Amino acid sequence: MSRLTASRHFVPVVFLIALSLLYWSSVLFGGQILLPGTMLKGFAPFGSDPQAPWNILQWDSLAQYYPWRAFASRELQAGVLPLWNPHQFSGAPFLANGQSAVFYPLSFPFWLAFGKFDVAWAFGFSAFLHTLLAGLSTYALLQRWNCSRAASVLGAIALGFCGYFASWIMLPTLANTAAWLPLCLLLLERAVQFENAESETAKPRFSFRDAIALALALACALLAGHAQIFFYILVALVLRALFLKPIWRGLSTLIISGAMSLALCAIQILPTLELARLGHRAGSKPSMEGWNFLVPRALQISDLPSLFLPTASALSFSENFGYVGVGVLLLAVIAIIALFLPHSKIKNQSSKFAVVLAVFGILYATATPLAQAFYFWVPGLSQMGGVGRALVLWSFGAAVLAAFGLDFLRSKWSTPVLPLVALLVVGGELFANGIGVIHTSPRERIYLPTQITQFLQSKFAENERVLFLTPRGSWLPGELLQNNHRNHPAGVLPPNGATLFGLNDVNGYDSLAPRAYREFLVQGEGADVSPPLNGNMILVNNPNSPALDALNVRFIVSENALDLSNAKEVLRADGAIIYERKIRNVARKSGRDFSPGWREGKYQPQSFRLGAFISLLMLGLITALWAGGASRKLIS
Repeated sequence: MSRLTASRHFVPVVFLIALSLLYWSSVLFGGQILLPGTMLKGFAPFGSDPQAPWNILQWDSLAQYYPWRAFASRELQAGVLPLWNPHQFSGAPFLANGQSAVFYPLSFPFWLAFGKFDVAWAFGFSAFLHTLLAGLSTYALLQRWNCSRAASVLGAIALGFCGYFASWIMLPTLANTAAWLPLCLLLLERAVQFENAESETAKPRFSFRDAIALALALACALLAGHAQIFFYILVALVLRALFLKPIWRGLSTLIISGAMSLALCAIQILPTLELARLGHRAGSKPSMEGWNFLVPRALQISDLPSLFLPTASALSFSENFGYVGVGVLLLAVIAIIALFLPHSKIKNQSSKFAVVLAVFGILYATATPLAQAFYFWVPGLSQMGGVGRALVLWSFGAAVLAAFGLDFLRSKWSTPVLPLVALLVVGGELFANGIGVIHTSPRERIYLPTQITQFLQSKFAENERVLFLTPRGSWLPGELLQNNHRNHPAGVLPPNGATLFGLNDVNGYDSLAPRAYREFLVQGEGADVSPPLNGNMILVNNPNSPALDALNVRFIVSENALDLSNAKEVLRADGAIIYERKIRNVARKSGRDFSPGWREGKYQPQSFRLGAFISLLMLGLITALWAGGASRKLIS
């Protein structure tokens, strides 16, 4: 018998892998795609149905992540590093936005996509990989904390299949970053202690090899692409370090590993910082106005039942969905009660840490003064998303407490039925939630070619552009659209969709949209070019804007007939009309004019060169230390 099959962990690990395969079977083997394809039916040229399904948050998977992953895959497979995307904002930096995740190691399913296993399929495979990552690392961490195998499996299920991951998994950068949390905690402990932190014989230490492993895990979490969730991981690590003895050793290890991870990621961080400086959010500072905008959109006290009752369907795709189920909640409550009982076997630093982390997540997500302090005092945090995303900390804390709660019950009632019932209840609740929350669609609903797209591709020249008219005013959450007897916003090939067809769009959707380009368009538009509730999007609505000539816009595509003196109708199909413009002879502009870094006809930003140098230098240093054995040195 091999060492693997002889290991006491073989059955739990195989069980977690099998459970993950079952959970994602429809998108791995069943021909479904982990994208909300039915939402495309609301836009021309895919249907123009005003009653098509719509969710403004879930839509990002189709509006940003799918076009970006497809573009990066296409470029990388052609041997080109995708520094620049010519298809949005009349041309804009691509790799510099961290959410492109070009350097993230677990993006390989997208970059290696081929045939049946294309980019659309890769969304499901990526979800499977990160479910495994979260689950297996949680199992390993709970084993280190002396939980039983049954309790460790339950904790792994409670985190890997929780509502937080289910609701965010289609937006891969957020869920992918969050999946690294348990592994980072495990590696921090390994770096500072020989044994389990709760063991009486545990000795403090500093292992450079394990500090390097932590640095690599942190680098992966950062390269996964979501800075806000990475910040929450750092918060969890700092809180954990406060529970390790001596405290200074845990904090110093975290600082050393964090510094190494930043150097490893310099190839991504420096271009992102440069792009952020040039983006539309640059210069904005935390304000009471901004905070007051966040507070009513945070998790409300009345929403707290959504954390354990699967009844709040309106929250299933919101910023504030942290469902863990009744089973996990009851076991977590039992664990908390057990902490106050004398001689309780689960009364330890790890269970106390889990309580602190879960409470921290709830207090932050509900926009208490705790979250307000972070909002105003942590640089850059005010420019990120809603506070409800901190529910990742609640989800992890609750999963860990549930594992401790099960072990406490087993210490009182030693019966094999108890863990089986607990696993069935917790797994059943979370699987049922996943069925309701995770929306998939057939492949044929994902950006298929139409008459409109094929015509434009056949007539298109490399330096020409298209304006797809999508009304800014209708780009609203579903409840506001319904006031206008619609369930879906109107529009034609929404922003970034042109990227999939190789068309160059004037519009675009990017959290770091170029500020100078926006200001140029506003001059011609005579109004703001972003929807009221989404400053990341640029939607030009004036078909007579003088900026169109400067940007060499040859075609305008609209759902409605237009009265244009300098354009003629050339095609009416798929619920849309194409107009061909006569382009006036004016000074030409493109995205190149609004983004520094172009040299000799190529986009070569200095920030990328410097970042690549630093990253390669740190990678070489780490490799030398690891291979040379210097990392084995222990400092007592």
